[in-house]
Amino acid sequence: LLIVYLCYSCNNNIEVDCENLTPNDIEIYLSAGIPLRYNKNPTLIYKDDVCYDIPNEYGENDWLVIYKGQEKCIFRHFKTNRRHTHKYKFVFYEKHDTLFCAIDFHGKDAKKDTFLLQKNR
Repeated sequence: LLIVYLCYSCNNNIEVDCENLTPNDIEIYLSAGIPLRYNKNPTLIYKDDVCYDIPNEYGENDWLVIYKGQEKCIFRHFKTNRRHTHKYKFVFYEKHDTLFCAIDFHGKDAKKDTFLLQKNR
């Protein structure tokens, strides 16, 4: 049991909370170690209420959020070492007819922020 716990604790993991939004309307992609503007094939991280493996790369890790098929938010998480693992939490919510994405990344290169999901990006 200890070995299983240690192996699990070494990996990145993700939690996505869509609050009152439909989970199937949200997709999350990651361009790990390569700026998104140069990567035409980012890695799928979340779609249809399913979370996928997160690549563990250092440097510029660009996240892309798609809502109802449209690009809504791009942000960067800079990691200083590929051995640094994180717990990634995304919370999507609506407030006064505006959509937001709150992130809380725990780990050596922690990041916490809230982003407006742009209406016409």
